[in-house]
Amino acid sequence: MAERLNRTSMSLSKARDHSEYMMLISLALDGMLSPEEKEQLDGHLEQCKGCRAQWVVWQAIDERLRADPVPVPAPGFSRSVAQRLAQQERLRNLRIGVMLTVFTLFIWSLGLVGVCTMTGALVYTNLDRLTETGLFLNEVWAVAGVVGHSLWDVVVEVTATPTALGVASAYVVLAVAAIAVWCVIIQRTTQPLRSRG
Repeated sequence: MAERLNRTSMSLSKARDHSEYMMLISLALDGMLSPEEKEQLDGHLEQCKGCRAQWVVWQAIDERLRADPVPVPAPGFSRSVAQRLAQQERLRNLRIGVMLTVFTLFIWSLGLVGVCTMTGALVYTNLDRLTETGLFLNEVWAVAGVVGHSLWDVVVEVTATPTALGVASAYVVLAVAAIAVWCVIIQRTTQPLRSRG
């Protein structure tokens, strides 16, 4: 039993020692050894059959990997990927747009239902006032019709006699002249203020 333990501990110490050389072999394949480390590895490989066999296997694998061509994407691959990404982006934007449109229509519908409900409630609770308002507006319309008809009769009567037509024309001419004079006076009195500004 003691002999077995002794052998196991020796193989573990050898494995630890050899793991350092395995690291050096890996670095040597990558060309990353210092001259001292390369000399140390070469010395060990001359004495150790196991590490030397490992070195040969790893060199063969490294040569094989370096000999295989690097895969190159097919022509148009990047363009195809870019087109797919753009298509997915458009589709995502379309989905977002549709969702926002549905949400907006839903909110507007709720608002419209709310406004209609409020208006209906106000109309229903104030129905008697609306009736009074309708009657008042009807009376205002009737009075406006009577006043408008009376004014039309006055205009017809004034234009029917030459004397009244002359007086009305003179009044209109005088009113227009007075307004024009007033505008000229206002313009001249504000002229210095404009030139200062």
